[in-house]
Amino acid sequence: MDWSNSGKLDLVSGDGEGGIWLFRNTGTRQNPVLAAGVKVEADGKPITGTPLFDWDPSVQGLNPLALSHIHVADWDGDGLLDLLVGNYAALRFYKNVGTPSEPRFAAPTKIECPVGRFPSHPTPCVADLDGDGKPDLILGGAKLPILFCRNIGTAQNPRLGPPQPLALRGEGFDKGFRYAVTVTDWNGDGKPDLLVGNNRNVWLFLGK
Repeated sequence: MDWSNSGKLDLVSGDGEGGIWLFRNTGTRQNPVLAAGVKVEADGKPITGTPLFDWDPSVQGLNPLALSHIHVADWDGDGLLDLLVGNYAALRFYKNVGTPSEPRFAAPTKIECPVGRFPSHPTPCVADLDGDGKPDLILGGAKLPILFCRNIGTAQNPRLGPPQPLALRGEGFDKGFRYAVTVTDWNGDGKPDLLVGNNRNVWLFLGK
């Protein structure tokens, strides 16, 4: 993704300790060269967490910051790219309070599930899946189903409806774990398609 609105694609990655890393493209869009990674900060401090293997089950909150799964999108309709981060047991929103060329993130706020709870290891994706002009939330997780949370608020003030499981079928699709989802127009027909990967394969589900 284009982190600094430079026209070049950079790389943003989560890690196993709840951290987020930025690798800036110092080359060109056609011939990318990635600089050494730097940790992304929020509220002036590096985003970090506790490694899952150091998790203490007696600590309330079940190590909520380990294993970050990230998605970069304009969640609140202000034209700036925000961070949505799924961790072991939570989903957090880091609002971009900077500029298009110099992103800066505020302290996170927790995105609450309107009914029940989000899946463990939530992998968020923001996209207008229902074509109403508002960003919705699609979630993978440690296991199926893939969930669709319709935005019943506005583009500037998202409010999630109850999670609805997506009826996705494919040979061997239900045999893996750690499902991650992204939305794209794979075949250029103007309809949103889903790419879903797990620890085994990647599946394509074309929009109807």
